[in-house]
This record gives sequence, structure tokens and C-alpha cells, in this order.
Amino acid sequence: MRPYPKTHSGMTGVQTLVPVMLDHVNAGRLSLARFVDLTSAGPARIYGIACKGRIAAGYDADLTVVDMKRQETITNRWIASRAGWTPYDGMMVTGWPVGTLVRGRKVMWLGEVVTPSQGEAVRFLETMELAV
Repeated sequence: MRPYPKTHSGMTGVQTLVPVMLDHVNAGRLSLARFVDLTSAGPARIYGIACKGRIAAGYDADLTVVDMKRQETITNRWIASRAGWTPYDGMMVTGWPVGTLVRGRKVMWLGEVVTPSQGEAVRFLETMELAV
């Protein structure tokens, strides 16, 4: 009932990104290597984010553990955002995140928050070359 930009816009998506994209990997529409590049290595490279986007000594060990065979149905009930809905409501996917580690600490496992995240500011590279 309000004109833009005084109204909310966009849609929820952070929570559904991994399951939807893993479903594309399982269907053969996207390679697992490309998925990793799109969600981890690529953003770190493009935005010059230090110590993120790969598994290597000196990096932050931010990891998502996935079960590539697990089938789940995305539902509005599962969505944690304030919006409380998703355009993927009712969509069955193959591939599901089962764990999250932030800086090497287990934060989520099997859908439950096990340790509150202790966020830190993102660090950027001092000299940044944007790769497009």
C-alpha cells in the first residue's frame, strides 16, 4: 500500500539458496565445481574478501556440510525470515545442507543451531583486483 522505496521488496532466498542449487547439481544442470565457485570462491575473488572462499591453511574454515542424496520439501513453515514465506513452498529438492561451521566452530547441525555464531567483520584484501 506504499510507493517504492517505502515498501519492502524482493523475496526471501538465503535459506533456500543451497538446497535449490544442489537440486540443480543433482539434475545435471550445474556442476558441483561451478556451484562452489558461484557461492564461495567467486564472491571472495570478486569482492576481494580475505581468508574466505576456499579450504586452505590460513583461511577461516567457513564450511557448509551437505548431503547430496537427501530429499526434502521446502515449506513456508521452514522459513526463518520475517517474511515467513518462500516462492519455493512445496518444492521437493535433492541435496540438503546438514551442517554449518563458522571459523571452524560447528554452528548448525541437522537443522538445529548448536552454538550461537560469533560474527566478526569481513576482512578485505589490501590490493584488490576485481575479476569479472
